[in-house]
Order: sequence, then structure tokens, then C-alpha cells
Amino acid sequence: MKKSTKILFSLFIFIGSIYFFWNKNYLLGIILIIFGLFPIFFYFRNEFLLLAFFKIKKKNMKGLKKSLDCIKNPKLQLTKNQMAYYYFLRGILYSESNIHQSENYMQKAIDFGLKFKQNIAIAKLNLAIYSLSIGNKKKAELLLSEAKKMDIRGLLHDQIQIIKIQMKKMNLGDKQNPYIRKNYLK
Repeated sequence: MKKSTKILFSLFIFIGSIYFFWNKNYLLGIILIIFGLFPIFFYFRNEFLLLAFFKIKKKNMKGLKKSLDCIKNPKLQLTKNQMAYYYFLRGILYSESNIHQSENYMQKAIDFGLKFKQNIAIAKLNLAIYSLSIGNKKKAELLLSEAKKMDIRGLLHDQIQIIKIQMKKMNLGDKQNPYIRKNYLK
């Protein structure tokens, strides 16, 4: 449902509640006011994003994809902050299967502005993994240091250490590492 449709729906419900208050039917007026608050709540918290966060909490990736696919046009259906989390969840969804597409989504999420530092740290960590997979070690080091700064709770400490160990194993001098994905960016 578009953002403007939610506001119009809420407005019509409030007009109906005013009508019932005018006719001294207070119970229906109060019920309609309560129902009128739902579209306003879903204006600020998109229902499909709420479902997607619930699915990712349960580690149900098929359900996550299904919930995100219900959002057909994010520019019309979501606010700016919601679009950041839409792209963030898309990036997480594609992080295991298509790292290039995951990188695009994570970069969009950072550009739209993720709110929480922990989410920014996860996005930067995924971008560092992508940079490392294409052989850009300096950019990966920079992104890892930014991710470490953003990880205030230390939840990503183990993953950052694993990536640093992988970076030490890479031999990116004059010799190219044979394990780097070749022809990845076609």
C-alpha cells in the first residue's frame, strides 16, 4: 500500500469517527479512532518490513525473501529510513548467494542512512568481504577498520578477526592469489 493511501485511509476513518461522535454513538466513534491509528502506525513502520525482521530473527530466509518481494516499489511504499533497511535486508538475503548484488544493496543501505551503528558495522563488514573477494585489499582494510569502530558491542569481533586472517593469507603483491574469484564482475 502506498504511503499516501495509508494517510487517506486513516483520514476517512477519522471522519467516520467524527460522524459517530456527532450522532452520539460514542462507542463506535472510539473504535474507529483506534482503527484509524493503525494506518498511521503502518505509515511509520511498514508491515512487510516488520514481517521481514521477524523472519530474519527466526532465520527463515525463504520467508524473508517472500516478505521483501511484497514490496513492489520501495520509493512509493517506504520512507527514506525504511528504504535503508529494505536494502539492508536485501543485502543480507543475497550475502550468501550473490555477493556482487549484496554489495550493491549494502551500499544503497549505507547511502540511504542506516540508523544503528551495529547495522552500519554489518554493512561495512559485508562490503569489506566483497572488496576482499575482488582483490581490493586496501579498501577491505579501510572498511574493516570502519566496521570495527562501529561495532560498539563487540558482536562482530570474531568475524572481523577471521577476515583479517584471510587478508594475511592473501598474497596480493606482484603475484595474484589463485583463489581470488576470476571473472567475477562480468
